Order: sequence, then C-alpha cells, then structure tokens
Amino acid sequence: MYLILGMGRSGQAATIWLQDRNEKVITCDDDPKKGEDSNTIPWDEITAVIQSPGIPYSLPKPHAITAEALSRNIPILSDINLLRQSQDKAAFIGITGTNGKSTTTALIGHILKANKKDVEVGGNIGIPALSLPQLRSSSTYVLELSSYQLEFSSSLNLNIAAWLNISEDHLERHGSMDGYVKAKMRIFEGCQKATIGIDDSYSLKVYEQISKQIQTLSVSVSPLSSSNTSLSSSGLTRGPADIWVSQGTLFDGGSPAIDLNFIPTLKGKHNHQNAAIAYATMRLHGLSTHSIQNAMVTFPGLAHRLEIVSENNNILFVNDSKATNADATAKALDTYQDASIYWIAGGRPKSNGITPLIPYFSKIKHAFLIGEAEADFPKTLDSKASYSKCGDLNTAVERAFDMAQKDNSKQAVILFSPACASFDQFKDFEHRGEVFRNLVRSLL
Repeated sequence: MYLILGMGRSGQAATIWLQDRNEKVITCDDDPKKGEDSNTIPWDEITAVIQSPGIPYSLPKPHAITAEALSRNIPILSDINLLRQSQDKAAFIGITGTNGKSTTTALIGHILKANKKDVEVGGNIGIPALSLPQLRSSSTYVLELSSYQLEFSSSLNLNIAAWLNISEDHLERHGSMDGYVKAKMRIFEGCQKATIGIDDSYSLKVYEQISKQIQTLSVSVSPLSSSNTSLSSSGLTRGPADIWVSQGTLFDGGSPAIDLNFIPTLKGKHNHQNAAIAYATMRLHGLSTHSIQNAMVTFPGLAHRLEIVSENNNILFVNDSKATNADATAKALDTYQDASIYWIAGGRPKSNGITPLIPYFSKIKHAFLIGEAEADFPKTLDSKASYSKCGDLNTAVERAFDMAQKDNSKQAVILFSPACASFDQFKDFEHRGEVFRNLVRSLL
C-alpha cells in the first residue's frame, strides 16, 4: 500500500497512476476533506510514502507524517521516482538550477520534437510526471526538477543531468546555501552524463566534483581565455568551458557553432546560458549541431519569461512574472538596460530582497511597487532610484503606462519582473502574469 502525502496536482496524479495499476492507496492532506485521518494510517501496510514537493521534508521541520515514516524506515519517494522506476527503458533528461529551468526544459523538448523524436516534457514545469503518457524504449522524458522535488528523489539514474546555475533561493526550506546545493545535487545520483554551467562559484565546485565521476560538459557565458585563467576552489586553473558563448555566438570547443543573436526568443545573457546548456545536453544526447540550430530558430519561448505582451508606439510591455527572486530580475534588467525601464516589482519578498539589483538602479527610470514588498523595497531603492508605492498591479500598470507615454526616448520598456513570490496577492506566478497581460490589453 502506498501513502500519498499532499493532494495537489502531483499527489492527485500519483493517486490515479497507482490506482490504474491496481495498487492500494491511502491519501493524506492537511485539508481533511482531501484525505484520510492521519491517526488511522495502517503503518504496517505502507510500502512507501509518495510525498508532494510542497510538503516539508526536513526543514524548518518535517511534516508529522514524514517524520513518522522516517522513524519506521519507510521510504519517502517522489512522483519522479515512480515514473523512472516504471519506465526504465526510456531515456530521462533532468534539468535543475535556480534560474532558467523552465526555459531550458522547454527548449530541450522543442529541439527533440523538431527533430521528430518521441518526447514528453513535464515535472516542475507544469505537467506532473505521472500525468505524462507512457513512452517507448526509444523515447525521452525531459523533466524540470526543483530542489523541493530532488530533496527526496533518490537515485533517479538519469541519462543526462543538466545543471544551470545556483544563487540564493528557498533558504527557508533548506536552511542554508549548503543545504540548498545538497538538495539540488541529488540530480546526479546514478546519472550517466551531465552538463554543468560553471559561471557561479557554487556551480564551479559542483563541476569539479561531478566531472571526476561521470562524463561532463562544462558551459559558460563568461568564458576565460587561455591567457586569462583563474584559480578555482581546488587551486586549478580553468580556461574556456567545453561549450561557451561570447557576444551572442555559441562556441563548441574552439569553433563557432550557433549565432544566438538571431533568435529573438533567446535574447539576453541568461537565455544564452539556457541555450548553451540545451545545446550541450543535446550534443550528449547524440544530435548534430545543424539539427540543434535549426530547431532553436523556431523556439517560441515561454509564457511569463520575458514574454513580449504588446508594443505600442515606442513602448514595449514585457511579462516576466516568473522572476520570483532578485537574480532572475537582474537578468531581465540586464536584457533591457539600453532602454528606458519602467519597472513594476513586488509581492512577497525573498530573504535577500533586491539588494543584488543595486548595480541596475541607474538604468531604471522609475519603479512601481506592489504587495508586501512595499514595506521593504523602498529601504533599498531610497536615494538610488525613484519609485512609487502602488499597492496593486492594476494601479502600477496604469501609472507606468502614463509615465512611459511621456518618455521621448527611442525605446521605453514597461518591465513586470517582480523579484518576489506571488502568494500575497495571486495564486502563483502564472496567475500573476495572466493578470498583467489582461491589464495591458485593456489599456491598448
């Protein structure tokens, strides 16, 4: 008998999936209407607990049912574990990192589909793993994997693990950066090959460790020349990565492979990293440079990730609702730093707020603040950038549009890149982005 802990989308999918296979299932949820009374769990009959990612596993403290299962040596598994164990003949590619996971996951899926490969894309990107169709042995699952999922997803045995980057995030769940990195690194357990971005210090250390164990391609969008090497944490010097990007050109070794400047949906240095990781992953998967390039050109991009909603005269409206932390917003501000930026930000702030964005404040014409962050962000913005407290997104959009219409510059950008979680005023970042889209369309 399996115990499903948490009856959100992944929990519901796991329940249906197991019942379709004639497995006995008991469901539990903090909402008593969605599951059985935890006091009536027949623990002696439980084979494993399938835990939803949003349920605390270790910090700030484990869920009571998780703790009880662990005390009884009952395995805690994720829905990803179940899919992997049941589809051991299909290929599995997993993608993780603090930022860029969804774009990279979607891009890899797009490249495979464009090359007539049988592929399914899901995981943290939106479709629960166990809602994906069963695939043949020659097919591939491409899964976005969050630290919440990986924390208790043991030995996924991926064919390829792709690691983008690491910056401060989810510390309330993992306790520290070391805890966060440790959770992420479970993606490499049993994997055959890996691609790893090495442009931040944490990821470079991960590369140094993993590359000693399995075949690994390093990826950089800040390559070092052979005459400008630097010391890594191990004391070794490093030069250009295996796959690297310079001025929009992707290099495979020392040879130019793809000019990313002509792909509008992969604009900006952060998207160049996404593209380079996707390219390296597909090369490990056996695709040619030519087939990868042809597919990248047709990539439509993702909703809520630097999504261009509309352009009215000289005003560009950009929906970057997926930017739930300062590091993600930094990439958006960097992308449009040559334009007049009218920045809409706020929501439920993360632990480091917007302090990392201070170098970009001089590029911001005006900031429009919403949600709980109205109490914190002015402390960082004060005297460095002009701002207005708007309360809600509707007011912020109206005020930003009014100000941008008076801008005489060649390009004005109303950039909705919150640098915050959405849960103070919205269900999730998708809901937040949809509201922004609708508000923009009602203006024009």
